[in-house]
Amino acid sequence: MGSIHRGKKQYLYFILFVLPALFFVLLATDIPFVLNMVYSLFEWNGISKSATFVGLQNFAKVFHDKLFWKSFLFTMRYTVYYVVLVNILSLFVALQLWKNTFASKVGRTLYYVPHIISLTAISLVWQFILGPIFSGFYDITGMPFFHYSWLGRPKLTFIIILVMTIWQNIGFYMVNYIAGIITIPRELVEAAVIDGANSKQCFMKVMLPLMVPSLSICILLSMMFGLKLFDIIMVFTQGGPVNSTISVSFNIYKEAFSANHYGLATAKSLFFVAVVLCITGVLFQLRKKWEVEM
Repeated sequence: MGSIHRGKKQYLYFILFVLPALFFVLLATDIPFVLNMVYSLFEWNGISKSATFVGLQNFAKVFHDKLFWKSFLFTMRYTVYYVVLVNILSLFVALQLWKNTFASKVGRTLYYVPHIISLTAISLVWQFILGPIFSGFYDITGMPFFHYSWLGRPKLTFIIILVMTIWQNIGFYMVNYIAGIITIPRELVEAAVIDGANSKQCFMKVMLPLMVPSLSICILLSMMFGLKLFDIIMVFTQGGPVNSTISVSFNIYKEAFSANHYGLATAKSLFFVAVVLCITGVLFQLRKKWEVEM
């Protein structure tokens, strides 16, 4: 009887400790999501007390909004390039720096430091470099390289954004890949070498299959980073030049807080959430398939 009473008491303590966290989760995520679903059915500027019920008209407007689809294509294109390049480069760096030597430790630190700095600060620094600093170098040297319109060409601006974000985050994914490499039993690699496998075969046939968990996590995290790209666009380009670098998140932000179309903005956000959930579901299915095959 006493043990049952103690069990109920422990269960009560568990509930009491969990409730505050559950309350804040509901307050910060679930309730706003439900409110967004409600707001998407109204034409509302986000300020006035009155709103007009329009049903699914906001969702219909999303499908006819050319700027939204332009931002959608930019976001998808950026995400694909970012996911592929940052994972390949960070995995390559991890393979060079996974050993516990002094040089490797220094290298890891140098690669990881940019990740500590906020992307907003990095955007401001790069903006300063490509603006006043390069202008100063042009005045001194007269070299056309420093007088080039770095942020005036859509393709070049896209490349700069890609380089900046990869440079900032490569250290984060490198650490994840190093953690995956360290967990691989050395005996398996040594056995493959004894059997005559070269370094490429060891990596492809032994190490890579055992790194599927690390690969899937890094791919998922990098995909989420790419899809929610906002701060660098807000600070660095403001969507320019000629609206060529507007991300979906920035488009939703402008729709809600500049154009005051709050209902339409929530409809866009819900549509994009649905797309992200579909992509995430496909990735999880592919992960299961990779784990079975490898």
